[in-house]
Amino acid sequence: MNDQEPRRAPAAPSLALPPARPGYAAPEALLERRTMPLPGGYPVEASIATREVRLGALSGISCSPPNPRGVLFHMHGGGFRLGSPARSQPFAATLAARLGCEVIMPAYPLAPENPFPAALLALQDALASVKTDGPLVIGGDSAGGNLAVGLCLLGAAADALFLVSPWLDLRIVSEGYDRAASTDRLFSQAMAMEARQMYLQGHSVDDPLASPLLAPLEALPDTFLLTGGVEVLLDDSLAFATRLAAAGVDVECRVVPDMQHVAPTFGPHWPGATAGLEASIQFLKRQFAQR
Repeated sequence: MNDQEPRRAPAAPSLALPPARPGYAAPEALLERRTMPLPGGYPVEASIATREVRLGALSGISCSPPNPRGVLFHMHGGGFRLGSPARSQPFAATLAARLGCEVIMPAYPLAPENPFPAALLALQDALASVKTDGPLVIGGDSAGGNLAVGLCLLGAAADALFLVSPWLDLRIVSEGYDRAASTDRLFSQAMAMEARQMYLQGHSVDDPLASPLLAPLEALPDTFLLTGGVEVLLDDSLAFATRLAAAGVDVECRVVPDMQHVAPTFGPHWPGATAGLEASIQFLKRQFAQR
């Protein structure tokens, strides 16, 4: 990160968060899953410096080349209850190397210890600490994509929005959950329902900051959606892209037919991962070429 101010002025927030509230201790099985290694990964990027950073009250990692042309502020996935910047570091470093930008991944508070809206409240403060004289892109994969949209709905100063297999509707009502039940190897209706309970803990699924598919979208920046043709969240991404276009937002939605849920975050050996990564790079290069 550098000491310059963001180029884009914040949008007027259209929604507001409720106060923080207490959660409950994570089950032992969930704690064990948090320490499991991710499958595969990307090669080490020798040109990229990775360091721990402070982002308001949060910690995080920064992956950056020597002279970054902007910042990608990216939230990892994990159903609001799993994941960490350290586990996603190979993906972050790959993006930094390919784009020439700094990639910042915050360690946002996880559920069930920290239910909605704790992650968004903390991420607002974390994002306020990020300064760049180049473009600022806000991104996220899976549940991290939900949080990325939430930040923009709350008025974050983003030049673009980058979403990989985003989970945008916590009502869990799309036909994709049944249609892709046998093809999605990484996410399912049962997993979604468990994650929703831990994250919302009684809060309404109809809150647009919990289910951004239901939100007013007119103020969102240019948006890129990457989704797989075999994942349960495909229909939600397509519906979100349709609503963005109807709201006048410049949106690009790429469907990679054989791509598994968030496959590009794991490494090139996953089905559809390389095609998904290249589509993402094409969009993001255009954003960081603005400098």
